[in-house]
Amino acid sequence: MDPGDLEDELTCAVCLHVYQDPVALPCQHSFCLKCIEGVWAQTTGPGGFECPQCHQKFNPRPRLERNFTLCNIVEKYNRSQPPADSARVVCDYCDDNPNPAVKTCLNCETSFCSLHLKPHLQNKTLNGHTLMEPLLDLTDRQCLDHKKVLEVYCKDDEECLCGSCIITGKHKSHTLLSLDQAQAVIKEQLEREVKNLWGVQQNCSRKERDLGSSEAEIMTRINELKGKLSKSFSEWRRQLEEDEEYTLKLIDEEGLRTLSQIRNCSEALNKRMEQITLIDGEIQSLVQRDPLSFIQNWKQLLSRVTETQRVTDPDVPALTLNLSNISQLIQKRLNGCEKYHSDILGIIMSASTEYRGHSNIIPAPHSSSGSAPIPGNVLQPSTGISRRARISQGKSLLSLDPKTANWNLILSDDLRSVTWTRQKQPYPHHPERFKHDPQVLCSQSFCSGFHSWDVETDGKCWGIGIVCGSVEREGIKSNIERNYKSWCLYFSTVYSIDFLIALHNSRRTDLPQIPSKSRIQVQLDYEAGIVSFYQVTDSLTYLHTFQTRFTEPVFPAFYCGNKSSLKLLN
Repeated sequence: MDPGDLEDELTCAVCLHVYQDPVALPCQHSFCLKCIEGVWAQTTGPGGFECPQCHQKFNPRPRLERNFTLCNIVEKYNRSQPPADSARVVCDYCDDNPNPAVKTCLNCETSFCSLHLKPHLQNKTLNGHTLMEPLLDLTDRQCLDHKKVLEVYCKDDEECLCGSCIITGKHKSHTLLSLDQAQAVIKEQLEREVKNLWGVQQNCSRKERDLGSSEAEIMTRINELKGKLSKSFSEWRRQLEEDEEYTLKLIDEEGLRTLSQIRNCSEALNKRMEQITLIDGEIQSLVQRDPLSFIQNWKQLLSRVTETQRVTDPDVPALTLNLSNISQLIQKRLNGCEKYHSDILGIIMSASTEYRGHSNIIPAPHSSSGSAPIPGNVLQPSTGISRRARISQGKSLLSLDPKTANWNLILSDDLRSVTWTRQKQPYPHHPERFKHDPQVLCSQSFCSGFHSWDVETDGKCWGIGIVCGSVEREGIKSNIERNYKSWCLYFSTVYSIDFLIALHNSRRTDLPQIPSKSRIQVQLDYEAGIVSFYQVTDSLTYLHTFQTRFTEPVFPAFYCGNKSSLKLLN
């Protein structure tokens, strides 16, 4: 095996160096003992201990078994690697045929083979000399100023010094350490920094796993959404085919009815013309006879002519296709298309609001119907009173209806404020309670007149509007943003960007931005079918108006999403 390949096989996945004191985890991955202990010291959480390579979790902490097989391989590998520069370093005492050096004495600045090294090992006066692996160049271990061996470390200036530097140099009053002491201190510092790097690595690893989970979840949701939409579109196509077949059948039936009338009239006319032709032939034959026969038979023939003239000619009505009845039947049938359109939009809106508490994703804008801008100070045609005057006359004192509040909403004691909560409240089940979205209605409803009320908003996800009393209380269509029985002003913050939109039956109109904490005024003119929204500051700032026709009582309605609150003001 190539030495480089072998080194790759013997590399720790944490420190990226050849193993030192390798240990094995239960998942069979091996690491340096210090490496795995350092990783666990930095990253261990309530989930237990984790393999840095395969991320398998262990709880409790597994026993670290020494990998003897790997230790033997590493030892053989290290022995096979020559010390740096040792292949070029020879003994300075050998004359004719120098032997390879086995040690270099830093004090003597000389390299020795095993034979000439014996005095350093046996002579007590030389026992204090520092022996190193064979070195070819000693200049990097000598003081540049005094050309002497570097022996101590100056902690203040972070540099190595020789004996002369200590005596004559600027380091006399500095903190001096032996090289062994300095190595221990610096090594400890490096280990701390490496541990910090391990923490960064583990943080990146966690984020990468989170991204992987997010990717998988998004793909799952995409496939689920596509499946639901494909099913709805398939049902829509099937219904359209049935509608086409039904429409063509109606036209065929109407055509057969009309053509049958035409044929019946035609047959009656043909019979009458044949009868007249027959009488005419008899008259022509009678005229050719002798006078006596003519006189004897003319009265009878004249009687038949008179009788035939008395018979009324068949009526021929204006025969056309009666398409008005067909149009009504087809219109009634095609009204179902609105259901499919609404269902498909509902599926998309539902998917976008499932993470409303996290991302507040808002679907792409499209045009709004049934709404038109109306200035804030328009004179009412019937009374001539300004709108501002009517506001003061129509101020309504409202209170929230507890039996309609969703389980994720908390109402204040005075029933004037509502706050979102993650923890479900122990409200009893009630047929009027909203079960799908965090919504609540007021106890008061309106079926005539002009009314207005102010709401203080706070948070990143809220909605204010009105709904018909018959609005559904569960399922997708119960949301006040996406059904035809509600008219709503909706605020959301997505990636630090605020969105304000007007919504009716899932159709939206994007509006100018306002602060999340604002005062909103709702104005309702029931007879005129108008509901308008204003931002209240020192003056009223017009936001949006819906124009419609109310056919039943309407209730003030509120959507209070993640970490938001709404308050009715006097």
